[in-house]
Amino acid sequence: MTNQPAGGGREGIEGVAGGEGPRRGALRGSGTCVIADHPLAAAAGQRALHDGGSAADAAVAMAAVLTVTQPFMSHLGGDSFATVYDAATGAVEALNSSGPAPASADAAAYRELGGIPDTGALAVTVPGCVAGWGSLHERYGKLPWSRLLEDAERIAREGFPASRALARAVSVGRERVYPAGAFKESFGHVHGDGGQQVVQPELSATLRSLAEGGAAAFYEGDIADACLATLSGLGAAFTPDDWRAPAEWVKPLSVEFGGMLVHTQPPPSRGLVTMLALRRLARSEGGIGAQVEALREAFAAVDAEAGDPRATSFDAAALLRAGGAPAQAGMAAGGDGDTTALLAIDAEGNAVSLIQSVFSAWGSGVLSASTGVVFNNRVRGFSLEEGHPNELAGGKRPMHTLHNYIVTSIPDLPLAGEASGPRDGELVAVGGTPGAHRQPQTNVQVLDAVLRRGADPQDALDAARWALDTDGSLYAESRTPDSLGDALRAEELAFEPLAAWDGWTGRACLAVLAGGGIAAAHDLRGEGLAIVG
Repeated sequence: MTNQPAGGGREGIEGVAGGEGPRRGALRGSGTCVIADHPLAAAAGQRALHDGGSAADAAVAMAAVLTVTQPFMSHLGGDSFATVYDAATGAVEALNSSGPAPASADAAAYRELGGIPDTGALAVTVPGCVAGWGSLHERYGKLPWSRLLEDAERIAREGFPASRALARAVSVGRERVYPAGAFKESFGHVHGDGGQQVVQPELSATLRSLAEGGAAAFYEGDIADACLATLSGLGAAFTPDDWRAPAEWVKPLSVEFGGMLVHTQPPPSRGLVTMLALRRLARSEGGIGAQVEALREAFAAVDAEAGDPRATSFDAAALLRAGGAPAQAGMAAGGDGDTTALLAIDAEGNAVSLIQSVFSAWGSGVLSASTGVVFNNRVRGFSLEEGHPNELAGGKRPMHTLHNYIVTSIPDLPLAGEASGPRDGELVAVGGTPGAHRQPQTNVQVLDAVLRRGADPQDALDAARWALDTDGSLYAESRTPDSLGDALRAEELAFEPLAAWDGWTGRACLAVLAGGGIAAAHDLRGEGLAIVG
C-alpha cells in the first residue's frame, strides 16, 4: 500500500485482509451491556454490574482498567468526556472533563519556540480524566468509589499479558517516553505480538491511593505533588492553583436525524462537527458523496469559529441552528487517534458512553516515575494563529476531537393542561469511537447506516470505511469485492486506498435497543469486545 495518510496507528486486525470478513451480526441480550476496547476492561464493567452497580459504575471500572492495559491510549494524565442517559427522567447530560493550559501559558512564547512541541512538559494540559470519573460516580454511582478501582489496581499490581497493540505501541514508547529507565522497567521486555506479563507497581500504588482518597486525591496531596514536581522539573509552569479538577456537567448538543435525536458534547469538544454533518446530511438524499461534503463543510465551520466557550463568545447551539458556514479548504490537524471508547447500559436502562485519551501515542511522553502516570500532550490541540478562537491562552481549554453520542426517540409534546413537560425521549442507541479527527467521520457513517438504513449494529461497524485526512485527502478501505471503492468511483470521488480493516478509521462501539433487548457490537479493528446480559 502506498500514500499512507498522515498520523494514525495501524491497529487493524491482520489476517482478515481481503473479503468482507466475518458477518456474525450483533450480540444480543435482554438487559445489560458493556463494551470496551480490551477484554479485561469489559470484564471489569460486567463485574460491576453483577455487583449491583450502575452504568456509571461500570464505565468508571472499565475506564480505570484501560489506563492499565492500554496506557499508550489513555491514562490518569489524560482527559475524558461522557454522555449519560438517565432512565428515570429521560434526560441526557454531557460531562466535559478536559483540562486547561496552565495560567502562565502564552501563545507568543510558543510562537517564539517555533510551535507547540509534540512531546515534553510544555505540551501538557491539566489532566481531567480522574476528575471525570469522580463526577460521574458522584452523580450516578451506586457502588462505593473504592470498589470501582479494584480491578484496575489488582491488574496493575499482579500484571496482565501484553496485547499485540500494546507490544506495537511499546516500540513507539521506547523513542518517546521519558524517563526511559522507568519506561523500560515496566514495558522494556514487551515485544513481537505481546504475551509478556506487564506489572506496574507504581501505578498500582497510585490507584490504591485514589481508591482510598477519592478522585480529589489526584489533585492534592502526594500524587499532585509528585506530578507537579515531574512537570516542573521538565520546564512546565504549573502551580498548585492550576492543578484543579476540571470536570463540569453541561447541556449536550442535539440534532434530529433519521427520526431520532442524537446527543453529544458541546465545545470544547468537536462533537459539533458530527452534529453539523448530520444536520446537513438529514436534508439530503444520502450517499457517500453527501456524507463527504457534509463533513468537509462541518470541519471547515468548526475549525474556523470554535474555541473554548468559557474563554470566547462562541455559541455552538447558534451555529448548529444556522447550519454552519460555507465549506472552506482544509481541516484542523488532529492527533493520531490514541484514544479509547467504552459504553455501559445497566438493568434499569441507564446508559453511559465514555471516551478518554492522552491525545498522541503515549501522550507527551512524560512519565511520572514515582506514580506511573503518563501525561497528555493536549496543548497540541490549540492554534497559535493570532486572534483565532482556539488560540492558546493561559487557563483556556483546547478544542478536543473527543466526543461520543447517545440517541433517543423524539419526545412527545405535553398535552394542554399537563403539569409536567415531556421526557427527553426513550433510549435508542449508545456509541462512540476513537480516531482523532476521524471520530466524527466514523460516527456519521455508523449513525447513517443504523438510523437511516436500518443496518445491524455489527454490520454497520464491519462495513468498509472512508476517511478524510487533515489535508483534505480522501482514503478508503479496500475489500474484495470493493463495493466502497466502486461507490466512490461512481460519485467521481478520488481516493487513496487503505488496507482492509484499518484501525486508522477508529475502533467503534455501539449498542442499539431493539425488540425489547440490546444489540451490541464492537469494532473488529480493535481488540475489545461486547458483553450482554
